[in-house]
Amino acid sequence: MVRKLKKATRAKAAGATGPRKKPEILDEEEQILQAATIHLIRKVGGLFVATGLRQEENSGGRRWIVTVTLRYPTGHEGYVGDLLYDGEKFTMLTQDSVIDERVRQIAEDPERMRKWNEYRASTLQAGEG
Repeated sequence: MVRKLKKATRAKAAGATGPRKKPEILDEEEQILQAATIHLIRKVGGLFVATGLRQEENSGGRRWIVTVTLRYPTGHEGYVGDLLYDGEKFTMLTQDSVIDERVRQIAEDPERMRKWNEYRASTLQAGEG
């Protein structure tokens, strides 16, 4: 004789899940570049990114000079200046007037315009279908 169950049984899980993996700990330089890019996007301009880093030793401790690049979504980019990180805060080393002139030169570059036109043409063709 077969017994009838009064309660529905719960199906077993397909596989046991292990403990969550801890995120990789980024090295110090990568962390500084990420923090610098976040600072640039929030405080300076949305197309500015940190692309390089060099360390300086001085009497007060270590500090870093961060290379600032203007990068368009099309991939066109150009150097605009430097940012100082003293371990606590970021400070632009390049004068605003110099940054403005470099941004203007990058924006007027015919290669940037060609890339932008190619990008626009490819997105328009994809949307027409």
